[in-house]
Amino acid sequence: MTQSVNAKLQTIGLINIIGHNLVCFCSFTMAMRRLQQDFRQLLKNKVEGIDASPSADNLFIWNAIICGPEDSIYESGVFQLQLIFPEDYPLRPPQARFVTKVFHPNVWWEDGRICVDILKDGWTPSYDILAILHSIRLLLIDPNPLSPANLEAALLFRDNRAEYNRRVTELIQDALDADEDEEEDKDEEAVADDVENDRDDDNTNEVAAGLSQTDDGDLLREKAIIHRQSITE
Repeated sequence: MTQSVNAKLQTIGLINIIGHNLVCFCSFTMAMRRLQQDFRQLLKNKVEGIDASPSADNLFIWNAIICGPEDSIYESGVFQLQLIFPEDYPLRPPQARFVTKVFHPNVWWEDGRICVDILKDGWTPSYDILAILHSIRLLLIDPNPLSPANLEAALLFRDNRAEYNRRVTELIQDALDADEDEEEDKDEEAVADDVENDRDDDNTNEVAAGLSQTDDGDLLREKAIIHRQSITE
């Protein structure tokens, strides 16, 4: 009798495990299909000031660029973001953070995490990646100081707008300077590579192929620099 009960319990346990794994697999497949669909929509419906693409080796990690909204203190800024999607997306929202340093009431100073309703209680599966990035872009010009992630920024936004604006524009300029320095370093490396290629013609094709390859982050950074240059010219 005891052996029969144990056998039934083992069978039930096995069924539960199989069922759980099946649900996880179905959720994972659904998430991949939805992310591919979102990507197609982004390519089809280009929105000025917003760009995003999945990492080359992981569909669940995306790199994004948001240009600062016009007629705002963020206008000259181009902000890099990272989105990490759960395996049951779109049932749950992604984690989103600014890679570029941002001074904002609803952005954690330490790691760039974004506190916005669409990624929390306001999430519904009908939202897609474009809607997420659009909401984050709007958050730049319409912060919610009553739900702060950065208390200092929230207090300055409320009590000392001039100092708040100064801190925002200072960070944007720092990012611009850093990007320009990075581009100069890349140019110097490219010149050095060209010189080395001239010395060894046998390796020319191999080196050229290496220089032509760039990851998604590099492509987005190049777009950011082009945007900044178009504003400052």
